[in-house]
Amino acid sequence: MSNFALMQEMLQHYRTLEFHQDPLLAARLTTIQNWQKRRMQHTHAALFAVPEHQLMTQYFLTRLYGGEDFDILAGQFERVINAAKKFERLVPSSTIQTGCEAIELAVLAIELDEQLAKCMTSDFVYNQLGEIDDGFAVDLFHQANQTESRYHQLNLLDKLGFNLDKYVRSFIVQSAFKVSKGAAERHHFDPLYQFLGEGFAAMKPLKSAEVFVGVFTEHERQIVERVQSGMPNPFLR
Repeated sequence: MSNFALMQEMLQHYRTLEFHQDPLLAARLTTIQNWQKRRMQHTHAALFAVPEHQLMTQYFLTRLYGGEDFDILAGQFERVINAAKKFERLVPSSTIQTGCEAIELAVLAIELDEQLAKCMTSDFVYNQLGEIDDGFAVDLFHQANQTESRYHQLNLLDKLGFNLDKYVRSFIVQSAFKVSKGAAERHHFDPLYQFLGEGFAAMKPLKSAEVFVGVFTEHERQIVERVQSGMPNPFLR
């Protein structure tokens, strides 16, 4: 199966998620996603504050945990996927493979957050800012029983960090990617090219994408363990 066949499969799965046909569930999903982003910005404040990490931080928050941004991207990807064989001839295969891994992570993040949103009952209470708080989120995690799924998500993220260093950091691969820009634009593959290009740009200031991701996932695993064990304030360092 080609990388683009896998991408198409992931996008088709994304379209089967229930929030697309359920406005109330979609609104609750947005609430969960907004809480996730605030929570990550708080719990990973030291990691995200390093100047060299700024672009990768934005890539995390707008692409891997993209919410509505990903919905726009998915629509753009779907419009060009039937002509994907042309794109495969233009862009290094390792870059496409790594991009597919990022898309898989984005879809999985949305799917897991949708599961949390499904646990929100009609009588749940927002705080004064119209948001859910950490305590409410912890209750949702317990109801959804996502421990193994969250570990799987973090394992995939570790794999992406490794592959970014191994396959994408190569000077030859980056040079080939830059050369393919004009051809990608002529064939109207701009959304795919931009998505992959943002990954390149985010990685460039880093000494190692694998190390950055590893620090992130190590802390996230600690949070999963704290939530599972019932520890108070599991999102604090």
